[in-house]
Amino acid sequence: MHQPTMTAKSAQSGSRPLKVALLVPNEALATGLETLLGRLDYVGGIHCWQSAQLLESLTHGECDVLIIAADQWDLLGEANETVAGALPRVLVLGDQLLETHGKDFSSLPSDGFLSMAELSLRSLDNALQRVISGEIPMPPHLARYLLAGNRSHVPPSGSGRSFHLTGRERETLALLADGLSNKQIARSLGISTHGAKRLVGAVLLKLGSPNRTAAVVTAMKTGLV
Repeated sequence: MHQPTMTAKSAQSGSRPLKVALLVPNEALATGLETLLGRLDYVGGIHCWQSAQLLESLTHGECDVLIIAADQWDLLGEANETVAGALPRVLVLGDQLLETHGKDFSSLPSDGFLSMAELSLRSLDNALQRVISGEIPMPPHLARYLLAGNRSHVPPSGSGRSFHLTGRERETLALLADGLSNKQIARSLGISTHGAKRLVGAVLLKLGSPNRTAAVVTAMKTGLV
């Protein structure tokens, strides 16, 4: 059955079209993603990159969101150091990510995860819009794995790293763990979006995390949430 094109939510309302880049070596999968993206009316440009083009393309800021296959995700470790703050939003496409990237999971840049097994127009649309809004989309099974796997490995009291967060920062971290965007955090705390952004930045800095996902993983490992 033909599904209608999804309409962008308020996150994209009135803004320029979204530019999306794909780093997906599997040609059939890349073609399928292009087809789905072409049916989203807020996507205004789709670019297919090769691994060798990654650093140069990132440097030129050619996209707003990069959808990258899980087997290419390691490349962003080098890109993150080279391009620094120029990385676009990163949506990782794949399954069994923790099993294959366990040791690097919290250090590689990412803004969300999309299950290849559950890939559809609706799931792609949902993941893109949540990433745009500053949330951290991920399949339920990955969220459960993160929670169960990391809570069962909390270091004993007094061991491991110690983080000194203010009460407000702890509240912010708990909301981050729930997948809330800066705007939603601001509403929950009764502060401005700018204030929420500053608190999120402080949490990432204190936890030594490159992104929101890594901060939540670190927090679960150390029993902060």
